Amino acid sequence: MAMSRVKWILASASPRRREILRGLGLRFRIRPSTVPEPAGRPGETPPRYAVRAARLKCREISTRFDSGIVIGADTIVVLRNRIMGKPCSQEEASAMLRSLSGRWHEVITGICLLDCTTRKERSAACISRVHFRRIQPGEIQWYLDTGEYKDKAGAYAIQGYASLFIDRIEGCYFNIVGFPVATFERVCRRCGIGLAGDCEEAADWSLSNG
Repeated sequence: MAMSRVKWILASASPRRREILRGLGLRFRIRPSTVPEPAGRPGETPPRYAVRAARLKCREISTRFDSGIVIGADTIVVLRNRIMGKPCSQEEASAMLRSLSGRWHEVITGICLLDCTTRKERSAACISRVHFRRIQPGEIQWYLDTGEYKDKAGAYAIQGYASLFIDRIEGCYFNIVGFPVATFERVCRRCGIGLAGDCEEAADWSLSNG
């Protein structure tokens, strides 16, 4: 199935995801999911959590359409196996940034594609590693004053002012921004959707997700 024949629906209000998808040449509707962040389950790994959250977003939005493919994504920041969500206050954001200072952490995005006609879905997770240099208290306060931390997992945005704090990354940069392009392309190929031209690989949505 060629990309031009796909009716895409993005279940996210993220301007970063919109920008990345438009950069790929996709035309899509935007229908932000209102599903709250799910609670973690006992024994659930961070990648499985991110994928489950992405699936929940897809499933909510897919009920509004009879056709098309919903794109769901959920990005989390993980430090020492502890998930760091979006800060609820400046104080919480400050605590997150202090804990990230001088350490490696992981950024994980769960991706899900759901066919509104067949109700079948495909999903995957992408993991990148990010290292913060040691941040001084004054730098943290300066960053908080920019307001960039708001609505950001882990209280920072790599593509913004926080890039001044990051000295190393491993893995997909776009994943850290919030939408791993390579993982998305791989899931699309598994669905028989070609993003770089017609895809010769047969689609089989009947296989188990993951």
